[in-house]
Amino acid sequence: MWRVVLGLLVGVGVVAIYQHEHSPGPLPLVWAALAVTLGGCSGAILTYGLRRWAELTTEHSVRVREVIWPVVAIAVCGVLAVNVTRFVPGPTGNWHSGLLVCLAILAGIPVGMVMFAVRRVVSAEPPPDPAEPSPDPPGRQVAVLLSLRRLLQRLLAAEGAVVALVTFEFGAYSQIQSSPPPAQYVFIFGGVGSTLVAAAYVPAWTALQHRAHLLCRELFPLDDLNDGATILSNAADSQRLEQVLGADRGILADLQNGLAVAAPLLAGAVAAFLPH
Repeated sequence: MWRVVLGLLVGVGVVAIYQHEHSPGPLPLVWAALAVTLGGCSGAILTYGLRRWAELTTEHSVRVREVIWPVVAIAVCGVLAVNVTRFVPGPTGNWHSGLLVCLAILAGIPVGMVMFAVRRVVSAEPPPDPAEPSPDPPGRQVAVLLSLRRLLQRLLAAEGAVVALVTFEFGAYSQIQSSPPPAQYVFIFGGVGSTLVAAAYVPAWTALQHRAHLLCRELFPLDDLNDGATILSNAADSQRLEQVLGADRGILADLQNGLAVAAPLLAGAVAAFLPH
């Protein structure tokens, strides 16, 4: 709870400094509300990520050093993307929105670590081998895969909400500038944020898909069957298990479920080709 309060205070502080720098002008209420909300949301996503990390590491053996570096690389790319105008000639804009966006990126590091930890857990398990008995019964393997997939979907939804809020805050901030950028720039900004989330989500999703397909082949083998009825029965059972495990769905379908992630990504891609 204290992280949320701290984030709210950061948002209030940024708004107060902006108002002090632009007094006696009116307070931009829409941006101010979004800025304070983004600060509190950053504290909330930090708390959420730390709790999910604690839960995952209680059940599975994952160390911080095994997953931290790719997440740090993604976060650094995000911070650099937010501040890219400071490295090129021309006006650099104001720092108020950039600070809040960087705060949201850094607060999302624990969530990214959990996503890569899911990939680590799935990849560390020995793949099913029909010639050898599995160390875990099939029911246990199915339960683990279902649990990890549900966790991954919740993480995607949480980060997707943050990306949407960041995009709205950036758009509102852009509109109160003396020379606001084109509207397409805001959508592209949201697309970049969505890409950062996808960079952490896709490896874990791919590992879960691969492991689910291996498990389906182990439980319902088809290679050595000759009887047509048995082949049809095993194929149908394998298909049903794939549906239960979510292994029959593509990556875009999963991203569309986290609509807050998919919408800015698609909008940014379309806006990049719109005429100015």
